[in-house]
Amino acid sequence: MKAQPATAVVIAAGGLGTRVAGWSPFLPKEFRPVGGRPGLLHVLEESAATGAVRAVVVHHPYYAPLINWTSQVVAPGALARYQELAQQPIGHSPTEGLQVDFVSQHGRYADITSALNGADHLGTESVCLAFADNVDPSHTALSRLASTASPDTPAVLAGPFSIEAAASHGVIICTGTGPIRTMAALVEKPDPLHAAQLVADHGTDNLRLLQGRARLTPRLLQHLYKAARITGAEPKLSLAVAEYARHHRVEVVTNNIPMVDLGAPDPAEARTAEFATAADSRSD
Repeated sequence: MKAQPATAVVIAAGGLGTRVAGWSPFLPKEFRPVGGRPGLLHVLEESAATGAVRAVVVHHPYYAPLINWTSQVVAPGALARYQELAQQPIGHSPTEGLQVDFVSQHGRYADITSALNGADHLGTESVCLAFADNVDPSHTALSRLASTASPDTPAVLAGPFSIEAAASHGVIICTGTGPIRTMAALVEKPDPLHAAQLVADHGTDNLRLLQGRARLTPRLLQHLYKAARITGAEPKLSLAVAEYARHHRVEVVTNNIPMVDLGAPDPAEARTAEFATAADSRSD
């Protein structure tokens, strides 16, 4: 199937990085390096690789002063200016043809609100959505979604299922066969016992793990606007999409390339936290 260019991409970067709270108050988790470069830059380059001409980064207001600097360094010609000042060879920026806007998230502190803030800013009826804390170092995730899923059909990208990873992902129950499945239901971050039961009930081949990429069509966006107006806590975007999938087709595109979770503590940080907790308990 011929690739459908993603002309507009919403990059949701509205989180505060509570799982890595030791350093995220000082730096957005989306700036955590992957391969020596900020994760957000990888997501922008992934967006440009789809043929997108516009992207909007929806960020938390807390990080606004740093975002002002970021908007400058990803502007057209910024890399060339830096390399000229540093007296280094001038290379090519993969995002040079991508118009990138930054908007401060307003409304609820939730991922549906992030997606809708971005769609409203772009003023388009259909967008691709990328969560900025899920990084694909190969820059192919959005392109795979655009080239594999059916045109004008909502779709999500998902990786192979594993019980170990299920506790940190939305688990999709699929129907159909082949690289494109249909979403039947979704379970958000099941514990190991529940994940094992899902395997027993559905089989591993019919389960997938959400990977933080989606195509939002006009009909699905309208469903999300309604979900955002519900009184009380806003539902997670993944659960709102699963609710939509009960009555409409939502495609699930399988992607075998692992994503990097920028909000997850690395093993060294986890061990440090454990030692600190143990030391605190001994001092009590």
